Amino acid sequence: MSPPPSLALESKGSTRAWAIQSHYNHPGWYVVWRYLVDTTESIKPKCPVVIWRVDVVYLKSEDWKYETSTAGAGRGGRTHTFGVISPATKLVGAAAYSLPGIVLRGGKPTLGD
Repeated sequence: MSPPPSLALESKGSTRAWAIQSHYNHPGWYVVWRYLVDTTESIKPKCPVVIWRVDVVYLKSEDWKYETSTAGAGRGGRTHTFGVISPATKLVGAAAYSLPGIVLRGGKPTLGD
């Protein structure tokens, strides 16, 4: 199967607030899960891993930029990696879910005051 981009869906997960990476720069629909590891379980009791935001966005080939690799021969190779250009701007209005009470401080999700 090789569906057109308008019918394709890819899922991405990240602990980083805005970074979205992929091994391909193909267009299509993306579901991006943002999660954090909360070893103190202070955000949600009995939940050491918390999903705090889910975005659904259509990305085009030109939304991606190639990111060079610092991996070298004999140190474990790495496939090509692409990152979304200006992801915070691209994801404005794309949140399908946002955990109440979470704010970004210093680029990291945390409980608000």
